[in-house]
Amino acid sequence: MWYVEDFLVPSMRAQGITNITIWNDKDGIGCLDSCMKSFESCEGDGGTWHLQDDVLICHDFAYACEEYDEGVACGFCHILFEPFNRPVPGEAPPIYMFNSFPCIRIPDPIARECAEWYYTDAQFRPEYQDWVKSKKHDDGFWHDFYVERHPRDWVMNLVPALVEHVDWLIGGSVVNDWRGYICRATYWEDEDLVTELKAKLAHR
Repeated sequence: MWYVEDFLVPSMRAQGITNITIWNDKDGIGCLDSCMKSFESCEGDGGTWHLQDDVLICHDFAYACEEYDEGVACGFCHILFEPFNRPVPGEAPPIYMFNSFPCIRIPDPIARECAEWYYTDAQFRPEYQDWVKSKKHDDGFWHDFYVERHPRDWVMNLVPALVEHVDWLIGGSVVNDWRGYICRATYWEDEDLVTELKAKLAHR
């Protein structure tokens, strides 16, 4: 939360973004259920950019978000997370949607539909029980939902990346402490912002 409040949110406001909601799992229900609850809370017929708490936004993040204001848009990619380790930039079928939960735009009606699918169907399926018990894999559920329910609704896989994953600079991953390597964005171009963030964190 200190990073979100002292670094992430101010960086968004500096680019003119004012409509910011911080979704905090203060009750400790886990990222899976908390994600679905946040999807349920998405109102209206527009769309929402969902950011995780350990990202650094690019220099033109606000502009890019305005440019891609329809459908599903994926602003992050890590090559090892992609099908067959083969990312497909640009417009792509759902099966090749970037595993982009650090930064993804989802139409609000589809976010609500995903939550309904999870609570009324997917969480009871035998093949998902390990995921449900772990209280993780919200990104996996989202991917399976979209492939299953929206197979003809293509997505936009954005290059360059809109965010960099910086958990390695702010204490490491809590949810995935098994990961023994730094998980960075494959198509990140604003390395100067990473250097700047390192200096700010050192000063703090």
